[in-house]
Amino acid sequence: MFRIKKGSQEVITISDTGDITFSGFYQENAPRFSRTGELQIAKSSTPKLATVQTGGGREIQLEKRLFETALLTGQGLQFKHPSLGVQAELHPDGDLYLKGKVINALANPALPGSFAFSQAVYAAPGLIYSGNPALAQYVVFQTPTPGYQTRKIDISDFANLPASPAWPFNAANVPINGLLRIPQGAGPFPLCLIVHGNHSPQENSTPGYIYLLELLASHGIIAGSVDCNFLNGFNMGENDGRAIVHLEHIKQFQIWNQQSGHPLFGKVDFSSVMIAGHSRGGEAVGHASYFNTLDAVVPDPGDPAVPLNGSRGLGPYHFNLKAVVAIAPTENQYQPVSGRVIIRDNYIILHGSRDGDVSDFQGYQTYDRAHSIDLSNPTQEAKGFKALLWIYGANHNFFNSVWKPDGNPFLSRPEQENVAKVYLSAIAQGTLLRRSQYLNLLKDYQLSQQKGWIANTIRLVSQYQDQQRLFIAHYEEDNALTTPSPPVAGSVDTSNIAALELSFNQGSSSNLYQQTKGLKVDWDVSGKRYVINLNPGGLPTGKLHLLAFRSGQSNDSKNLIDKFQNFTILLSDGTHFHSVKAASIAPLPYPADINFPSGTRRSVMQTLRLPLHLFAEQGVDVRNIRQITFLFDEPIVGTSTCRGSLYFDEIQLSH
Repeated sequence: MFRIKKGSQEVITISDTGDITFSGFYQENAPRFSRTGELQIAKSSTPKLATVQTGGGREIQLEKRLFETALLTGQGLQFKHPSLGVQAELHPDGDLYLKGKVINALANPALPGSFAFSQAVYAAPGLIYSGNPALAQYVVFQTPTPGYQTRKIDISDFANLPASPAWPFNAANVPINGLLRIPQGAGPFPLCLIVHGNHSPQENSTPGYIYLLELLASHGIIAGSVDCNFLNGFNMGENDGRAIVHLEHIKQFQIWNQQSGHPLFGKVDFSSVMIAGHSRGGEAVGHASYFNTLDAVVPDPGDPAVPLNGSRGLGPYHFNLKAVVAIAPTENQYQPVSGRVIIRDNYIILHGSRDGDVSDFQGYQTYDRAHSIDLSNPTQEAKGFKALLWIYGANHNFFNSVWKPDGNPFLSRPEQENVAKVYLSAIAQGTLLRRSQYLNLLKDYQLSQQKGWIANTIRLVSQYQDQQRLFIAHYEEDNALTTPSPPVAGSVDTSNIAALELSFNQGSSSNLYQQTKGLKVDWDVSGKRYVINLNPGGLPTGKLHLLAFRSGQSNDSKNLIDKFQNFTILLSDGTHFHSVKAASIAPLPYPADINFPSGTRRSVMQTLRLPLHLFAEQGVDVRNIRQITFLFDEPIVGTSTCRGSLYFDEIQLSH
């Protein structure tokens, strides 16, 4: 047992089996400056491994990533057991490698944190909503909390207001209105702003996320719900306007943060901002992510450029968006002049299979475009990660607590709101508060059910792609079945199985409705295989310590309704090989029914992430992988039948 102490307090322990235990949360990518009284661990010129903050909420900060159960590299500062050998290692680049696992009990992110919080209504002054029955629910914005008066902005270049109801303003002077929850304390606190989607404008949608605002505020995050109700109703093509409104709300907090004497002066941490949106608001956060990078934008073809540099009241932006979260989003309701939006921030999407509004899961296409392969530079790291959660039985409206149910859901409102709380809080704590272990939930949804945060009766599918990845086969470069994706060198053997490379964009009424290409394999007897042969030295693993890919059942009759598929993954170095069952990593369920009672099914793939140490521990030289085999030798779970039809995409080495 290795123990690292500060005084008499143990802060890090590494067990004889290589497991590591922290006394508090750990943080990745810690700032490179010291605080008085903190513990630092280093080796000569090596960046410090960790620091331990003093004060009430002690946290461990790692200089770079913590590689859970990764391979040991044989260099750097090592922690050795006399008989068991190296159990952990600080690499010269500052990464911590472990032979064991991380032990740090995580609290349920859906439970309240330790911060008391206050509430505020922020709004533009002088607007009268009373007297108009259609606007009765907006009287809350008529009297903003003292100190929280805001501006009006001109979005007429981006959107028009519907003719009904009659708002006390027009598109040239829409107000910055919202509901706010503020942690008590000196701060500074991260900021999260959530925006609703299209709904009846006579029902104020803004209070529908208070259950999320109060949860985030209890964990030390300033959380607000953005008013875009004036864009609701019979309106189309206005999502660029929603995006501008969202960014201007962030700007409002920036103004207050710099305004001496304001209640939020110096209290907003603008190094950590998260935006989230629901429905059309979920699409609009993608446009906001894009507009955030611009100094001017052409809203529609033929329009003059609109400056976003502050010269005409809008912008400047360039905020540090740590996460962009889309809940049941629409897709391409508005299209930028440059083409369909490509999100370059960390992007997370949640969607329910019983969505009665966006039933075709349009946002899956947005997800595919985010951080996709750059064919001209295929080894380039992405600018961020992306993650997806597909929730069987969830409907469109239960994410908003004031909207009535839709889409024949079979999850209750409390069940669905709990899923939203677990994920939104985990995302916010992981990205804004740097409690990085919570991001493991995005990599594997099963963590939430193993810990009892989400009921095991709720079926989930998740996808995750890290910004560090090397594609072995992404299927975008050509239609050839015989080769992996460049620059990986080798060959692919499909002689033993029915295999087809195809576009996954088969239309909204099909079981495939994505914006990617991939592989479909079919088998009807045991022993069929899809084999990737790699040339010597053709697959540099480096610090990539996982084999990852996404796979899912088709709605082909070879699969059985409501049954789970299984197969075997084999890795070989040419001399040694080891196999792992797919079902031991993550289940592969039958596609969920999205149109009922017609029974149309949507195939949403599951990401499987296989740590290379599983193979290395069985003698495989994972620094010299020569063959990856997908062997279809397992019966459909719960049956004796070995047949099936699966989709595959983005086979890669990953972090």
